Amino acid sequence: MGKSVLAAVAAAVLALQALAARGASDLTPDAVFTLAPPWGSQPDRVTWSPDGRSFLYVLPTQDAASVLPVRQYDTVTGNDRILIDPQRYGKQAKTPDQLVWSPDGKSVAFEQDGTLYVRDLQTNIDRAIDKDVKDAQWSPHSDALAYVKNADLYVARLDQKLAIRRLTAGGSDQSILNGALDWVYPEELGTEHGFVWAPDARAIAYLQMDERPVTQFPIADFLKTDNTVEWQRYPLAGERNPKAVLHVIDLASGRDRTVYDAGSRDEYLPFFDWKPKSDWLVAETLDRAQQHLRVFTIAPAGAQQTLYVQNDAKWVGAVEGNGDVRLPQWLPDGSTLWVLDREGRSGLYRRSPAGSLSRLTGAYRVFDLLAVDAAGEWAYVTAAYPTRRDRALLRVPASGGAAVNLTPAPGAHRVWLAQSATFFVDQRSALNEPPATELVDARTGQTKATLAPQNAQLRSQLLPTQMLSVPSPYGPLDATMLLPRNFDAHAKYPAIVYVYGGPAAPTTANAFGEQRGLYHQLLAQRGFIVFSIDGPASQIDSDAHVQLLYHNFGPGSLAGQRIGAEYLRSLPYVDPSRIGIWGWSFGGYDTIYALTHSDLFKAGAAVAPVTDWHYYDTIYTERYMGTPQAQPSAYDASSNVKSAGSLHGDVLVSHGTSDDNVHMANTIALLQAFIESGKTNVDLFLYPRRTHSISGLAQRRQLYEHMLEWWTRHL
Repeated sequence: MGKSVLAAVAAAVLALQALAARGASDLTPDAVFTLAPPWGSQPDRVTWSPDGRSFLYVLPTQDAASVLPVRQYDTVTGNDRILIDPQRYGKQAKTPDQLVWSPDGKSVAFEQDGTLYVRDLQTNIDRAIDKDVKDAQWSPHSDALAYVKNADLYVARLDQKLAIRRLTAGGSDQSILNGALDWVYPEELGTEHGFVWAPDARAIAYLQMDERPVTQFPIADFLKTDNTVEWQRYPLAGERNPKAVLHVIDLASGRDRTVYDAGSRDEYLPFFDWKPKSDWLVAETLDRAQQHLRVFTIAPAGAQQTLYVQNDAKWVGAVEGNGDVRLPQWLPDGSTLWVLDREGRSGLYRRSPAGSLSRLTGAYRVFDLLAVDAAGEWAYVTAAYPTRRDRALLRVPASGGAAVNLTPAPGAHRVWLAQSATFFVDQRSALNEPPATELVDARTGQTKATLAPQNAQLRSQLLPTQMLSVPSPYGPLDATMLLPRNFDAHAKYPAIVYVYGGPAAPTTANAFGEQRGLYHQLLAQRGFIVFSIDGPASQIDSDAHVQLLYHNFGPGSLAGQRIGAEYLRSLPYVDPSRIGIWGWSFGGYDTIYALTHSDLFKAGAAVAPVTDWHYYDTIYTERYMGTPQAQPSAYDASSNVKSAGSLHGDVLVSHGTSDDNVHMANTIALLQAFIESGKTNVDLFLYPRRTHSISGLAQRRQLYEHMLEWWTRHL
């Protein structure tokens, strides 16, 4: 270690000693795992009215099964009331779902206990529409709802007498989806809807997905005396995908025509919409290797015109991760606004009607284009600004010029912006700052009201987390460190590394960690140092570094954790023989990979881990790893199952038995490999009927407390 690095470490020790002395009183599991979030009840699922005058929201608990009322806040009067009370709908009531405003702002559609209702906001009277409804969407004229039922598309006309019409036939959840989406498109491509109304309400474009070629995966319920199995269509890496075909159905004649067949080309078709005030469609396709992306228009007669193409020898959209560009927003003069990843930087671009592109934002990374004001003068984007650890809402001149930061306080701003671009709800937090939620004027950036204050008492109890920068051959890597209270720089402490490690997915952002962050506080109170580092492939501002994962998931993701572990071992107050690692999902994968491919960690806890990429889905896995048929050696080199015999540390594996994302088959295959290689230093805990998030207050408390005790025994 060089003298300059040693000096920096010494300075950091002094700073951390001072910080670790703070904290008023210990947190306890009883205080952390409560129904009401200890960081305060903060608004969630915010849904704005079309005119930006009011919004709907819920106040969530830490139990996903809680039945929550839907509230309405009026931005003009400040009036806050319960709009939809689930208790009115009987014992089986649930938190209302599918909340959708009518375009005229006079009604709200919502689903309650399997029934679709429309609430008249003037009379507060509900109208029952239909049962077993998914993805209800209003007609542009506010006089009808289209929705999916039993994998077919329906329209309900809301005249004095309700008239329901079935638009498609032959739908089935296990074979043909008409307007409905499968599991993999929303999960890996961010697709939200399987159909969309035409601007004049005379037609509907919809995606038909043929699921019959896709592998059926069993999900067993072991708690029933007679076990049952649900079958999930899940395309495994290298196997067959659903066939996606774009249709348009004319509502007057019932004529249904195919406008683009992506299935015959083995393409993905994640996004489609109508060009404003026209009968032209806009669609995006992506080849299976995700190296070629095209956005194009489709005329009523079927002619296509390409608007944008992007090609990459590895994969398109390296830093965004989803491999998609998403569709543009149109301006009055016919030009368009896009969020694009070009030349290694994601930014907001304007495309002229002639096709030339001009960048409107700086070197920082842009994530989403949320809205454009009515005049087309301002665009509102979320971005990593002013640093890559911050998340901000920026107002960008559509004609070019300096952006305005509407959320100048440092930290992470979770923003819900009205489509009218008049107001936004801003939920701001930072590493050592529990969240607070405000209503902000989007035109001025001025706070109009505090909707939920920060929990000052919790803030006073937190042991402070320090943001660090660790030198590496890839440049400085972002890291965080949390020290025990009454930290003694002359003592030796065990350290636990929290990891995710996936592409462009940092763990060290300046944001409050909520339940997981408080679990780390409990670890620190028990005498552990808690550390996290983002490897080069997890940083968000270098496509080249993210592409270290190309055909290289295991070694590429482990690179950053090696650097982090070596950094910890260099610190005089870390016991190098007692360094642990833990993570969830990709982080669980990284945990086991570190324990089987390095000797830097003594123990690890893996939650819902991928253990071999043959078991994960096509879209995510093949984007980075290619197919198993074409890249068998890459799959072998990144497999935890094949390297199970090299396990050198103790490991705890936790998994939900109903996980429909990372199936329990991953853990079962790993256990079999441990058995065959004679490994006995393995612990297992299963969570019946729990999916990938292992939701539920009792389940989460058991998971985290079990890990607390496990770490105490093993480190």
